[in-house]
Amino acid sequence: MVTAASYAFWVDVGLIGVFFVAFPALVTGLVAFAAVQAMAERRENQRYLEEHRIPGTDI
Repeated sequence: MVTAASYAFWVDVGLIGVFFVAFPALVTGLVAFAAVQAMAERRENQRYLEEHRIPGTDI
């Protein structure tokens, strides 16, 4: 009985660790990575527009 309860406890701790620690950390990292990539792409697009702007246009 004690070993079954101990095993169940460690299974619960493992599941809590996976679903409430590991997955949220992974998702947060992926969202941050996507945000940084979007900012870099925007900066690249702005630089492109500055280099290829038609003289006399005010966009």
